[in-house]
Amino acid sequence: MDAQRREAIAEWDDRSFSDGFAGLGRVVSDGFSGAATDGTGWLFLVDGQVVGVVDGTLDAFADASGTVYRAPDDALPVLFAMQELGGEPRAKYYTNDTPLTEADRKLSQGGFTGYIELSENVLSGDYYVAYTGGESMAAAYVGNARRLETGDEAFDLAADEVGIYTVYEVDLDVRPLPDGDGASDSAAATDADGASDSGAATDADADPSDADEKPAAGVEDVGIDREAEDGDEGEPATEDDAGTPTDPAATGPTDGRGSDPAGSARNGGATAADRSNGAEAGGVPADDAEAGGEAGDADGAGPAAVRIEDDDGAGQVPADSRGVDPDAADAPDSEDVFSEEAEWREQKSIPALDPSEAGDEDRATDDRRDASSQRSRSVDERARSERGSSGANGGSPSPRSTGRSASTPSAVSKRDAGGGATGSADQDRIRKLETALEETETERQSLADEVERLAAERDEIGAERDDLADEVERLEAETDDLREERDRLRRELSNAKERLPDAERTLTPPEARNGTNLFIRYESKEGATLADAHEGGVDREALRENLRVEHHTSFETDGLAVDGRPFEEFLEDTIEYGFTRWLVEDLPFEVRGTGNEGKLRDLYDALPEIDRAEIGGTVSIQLREGGEETREQRAFDLVLRDRMGHPLFVADLNDSRDPTAEGTLESLVENGRDVADSNETFAGAFAVTESFFEPGALETASDAVGGGLLSRSKRASFVKLSRKRGYHLCLVEARDGGFHMTVPDL
Repeated sequence: MDAQRREAIAEWDDRSFSDGFAGLGRVVSDGFSGAATDGTGWLFLVDGQVVGVVDGTLDAFADASGTVYRAPDDALPVLFAMQELGGEPRAKYYTNDTPLTEADRKLSQGGFTGYIELSENVLSGDYYVAYTGGESMAAAYVGNARRLETGDEAFDLAADEVGIYTVYEVDLDVRPLPDGDGASDSAAATDADGASDSGAATDADADPSDADEKPAAGVEDVGIDREAEDGDEGEPATEDDAGTPTDPAATGPTDGRGSDPAGSARNGGATAADRSNGAEAGGVPADDAEAGGEAGDADGAGPAAVRIEDDDGAGQVPADSRGVDPDAADAPDSEDVFSEEAEWREQKSIPALDPSEAGDEDRATDDRRDASSQRSRSVDERARSERGSSGANGGSPSPRSTGRSASTPSAVSKRDAGGGATGSADQDRIRKLETALEETETERQSLADEVERLAAERDEIGAERDDLADEVERLEAETDDLREERDRLRRELSNAKERLPDAERTLTPPEARNGTNLFIRYESKEGATLADAHEGGVDREALRENLRVEHHTSFETDGLAVDGRPFEEFLEDTIEYGFTRWLVEDLPFEVRGTGNEGKLRDLYDALPEIDRAEIGGTVSIQLREGGEETREQRAFDLVLRDRMGHPLFVADLNDSRDPTAEGTLESLVENGRDVADSNETFAGAFAVTESFFEPGALETASDAVGGGLLSRSKRASFVKLSRKRGYHLCLVEARDGGFHMTVPDL
């Protein structure tokens, strides 16, 4: 482990442990965070869980004794574990271009796991921010004395610095510390890993010369020397003293006996005479060997293998039908190899936090991929061209006979005497067949493409037909609902007409709601209040007896009828009125009774501050665009304010039978963010329904308040805007005249 981190750990509070996992478990059972060592390996722990193993294995601690060090802050073991595990650097930023706070916000919202290191071009110290699933923990070593700072103080110091910081992504493996009985399972896993590592080491330690002496498995030891082949095309064939055709480019210097010393060395030291004897000794007459080579070429079976042996039958070397050196395998073009390697390295780019930068990288990668594909096609076409050229010249040249003297007439001579015309006709026929085959393949591919296009068109038409059928079904159901709604409205209108003579004036429900505000008042200031309920000094019944929800309207209510009922009766039956009473009369006791005051701290502390509720209210927000500040209004079904008119809570209410959709939650979350950014008093946003929430709406709420891998947040269902700002998002269902909070689950 790094020496500087060892020195830092040595300054932590320490104590000894023994008895392996059992003893270590007793030490960390109180939510311990820090490090443990058996003298060789190290464990990093957070809240009693192992987050990293360094210089050893977890199984080594099964029966060990050693020392544990308690960290002064949870950020340190997480940070040290990440540094020792060695994360992948994702990006570098200059603080004046991309402030640390901006990167922190994006990484927190993106659920990032890794850490930021701000130390380059920084003279005052080293600054770090570790993330686990978006949850951040900061630490800093300040000055030459490396004074330790943690938490918000460390983050604020880092945010004020100017320098270059690097973002590292780390795969953190969090697991519980095994108990005394779990050692065997850990040992089995460690043994398996050890066996794998041992096997790798054995391969790495093998004699490198072995790789040169024998080819890799699955690789054919037959090759073509491309330069030699190209040289052959420009030299005319000659005959040696024995009348055997030779190739000047392929024939090297001789030793005076018509043999090639270098060729003999490559062929296991066998001379021409040795090879002749070897052919006879191997049970294959020279004539048969030549005839076999011709048959191989005629059948199109590819190059034939010539077995060249010394007197002992050893030293066989495979060769193709052109007598090419088998060591010269079909080597890839070196230019293509290195260009592909360069492209591979270029593709290891660092993703940017800015999506626009990532788009440019994707386009560059696509261009490089297209260029690589074009080069591959060029190489394939060149190879086919070479093969076609070879076929046009009568096929690959047959290997020289190794068992024939100059006085013996060869099969080649006989064939040349009477079969040249036949071979040329065969080659023409082969070329025609190959051309016809290519045309047929092209036509087949064209037909296959057409079949695929028609199938896709058929599937598209089928999908459109299904969509239209679903639309018809939906419209029919909607028509039935509209008929029922029409009948209900007719009945209500009829009932309202019967009561109209008793009312002097009427208003529609929307008109009545928009002109009404609710106020929270008390029968006596000496009686039970919301502040007393917040402190736990009164019970629910005492608060209800003293609390009153009064209304104020912008119109006269005497003799007023709304929806066929007196105004007061209508108002007390609205979801706005019922939710407001539940919020002040019941919610404080539900939160306190379930012990959730801490998890809902901001919401719970704001309840005693409620002074009034504005039905159909708006909240002013401040926006900054182009260096200028503008103000806009955000509308909600209900806005609850304090005595100074500052917004405390907002609510979107659904009193229909339709479920609350995903879009409603998305709008509430985004508007809540805007309100929280502009108003420090804002504590919570409520979505209230008399039906239910669609799955998409629940997923939206979960995504907005998601936690981290090692989330230790003390606030439930909290939409985080920054390190210190945010608001509670609550989902409430109205059932049987009452209200029940489903998110968060009290």
